[in-house]
Parts: sequence; structure tokens; C-alpha cells
Amino acid sequence: MPRQRDFLEYHRSIAAELQVTKDRVQNLIGDRHWHTVGISKEAILRKVLRGHIAETFHVGTGFVCGPDATSHQIDILISSRNKPILFGDGELRFVTPDMAIGIVEVKTQIQGDLKDVLHKLADDVEMIRTNGNQQCMAGLFIYEPYSTNDGPERILRRVREVANGNESRVINWIAAGPNIFVRYWCKGEDVQSNVHGPVWHSYTLDDYLAHAYFLSNIVWDTCSHLDLNMQYAWFPIEGGKENYRRYYVGLNDTQPTRFDF
Repeated sequence: MPRQRDFLEYHRSIAAELQVTKDRVQNLIGDRHWHTVGISKEAILRKVLRGHIAETFHVGTGFVCGPDATSHQIDILISSRNKPILFGDGELRFVTPDMAIGIVEVKTQIQGDLKDVLHKLADDVEMIRTNGNQQCMAGLFIYEPYSTNDGPERILRRVREVANGNESRVINWIAAGPNIFVRYWCKGEDVQSNVHGPVWHSYTLDDYLAHAYFLSNIVWDTCSHLDLNMQYAWFPIEGGKENYRRYYVGLNDTQPTRFDF
């Protein structure tokens, strides 16, 4: 009997690939070289993303050099292939703000306050956006579960605090472990949100789909002029992920609110 197509299982397999490769590398390295383990996990995510994103983009690591400041080293720097770069050597690139399509911070787990990690990322994307590139997007990818009792609420609270009402400091996507996904919407009314305007939604997803959806959202959001009819291939959860949303917070709200079902 011929096997049926299954886009949902395909995306689960992408998330499983990330976990298996991460564990395989860590089994070889052990617990003595955490810095090397961290670098390898960034490289794994870059490799997987490179296999899906449009070929007009370069996926590597590097720095964005503004007129008055240079970013921290960016774990995953998505940049245009259609403009000149300041310096390039393999995965490493130094680019001007107009070249940056997206930046991603990668963490094995969160030790300490999530707000510190988000601040660093928001500082970098704010520098890029205030130097003429409002289209650059930012994301945080965490491999291990974000194990707090109020995980989604705390993430939304922190991401809102870090933005502080400033759209230039907005972080677009967060995968907080395999099951919590957060996405920013410029217009909440487009997704039947309780907030008409800028808003973050948190989603609780099963089977490592937060990791898969993080990648899908990067691929989808960084490409313009995509046919909306093709969403079935990238976002295959039955009924859409909006059925799995749990909390929301507007850019100018004070506290997250739970969705009523």
C-alpha cells in the first residue's frame, strides 16, 4: 500500500532531527566542554535552517556593524546574498544593518533570568532597526524545556518588559524548549486576537512542534510574496496553531492574559 503524505509528521521529524543530532554530539563531548557543546548546537540549528530557507539568504554567524556600534556575536545571522559584505570567511560574516534579514540567539537552556538573554537580543535588533532596517526580525531558540510553572506567562511578561513599548525592540519568535512557542503579530486583528494591534501569543504544542514551528516561521516570515495557499506545507497542525494559543500580551499591556476557550 502506498504511504500517504503527512506534512505534520514531516515537521515532527525535523524537530526530532535537531534533538537526535544534539544528543549525538553531546554523547561524544560529555560535560567537560560546555562551550564547545553550545557552539555545536548553534551549528546544528544553522545546518537545519540552511536546508529550508530561500537560497537568496546566507545562514551563518557573525556581527552587524552599525555606524556607532557593533552587535554582539550573533549565533545565527541570516543575511542577504544580493549585497556586498564587509568580511566573510565560511560561515562567519561581518555585515552592515541593511544586510541583516534575521538574527537568532541559541541557548541549550536558560540559567538565571530569561530577561538578561532577551535584553541582549533586543539591544542587537534595535541597533539594526534604528539604522534603517525595520524589516530585520529576531528570535530566541532554547533546546531544553523551560520548566517553570508559569512558563508561557513569564516569557510573555519578560518579552514585553524588554520591548518596553518600543517596536524596534520587539522579538518575533521564541521556542522555549520543545513545547512552548511564542510569536509576535503586528496586527492582532489578523489572527482574531483579543488585542487589535501589536501582540504576542504563546502556544503550547506537543511532540517538539515548538522547535519545528520556530523554523517554519523563520522560513515563512523572511520570504516576501509567498502564496498563502502554500501554508499547508509549513504549518500543518489541524485547524492551525491558533487553536493551541494559551496567553497573550499586547505591546503596551502590563500583564499577560489567558485566552478564554
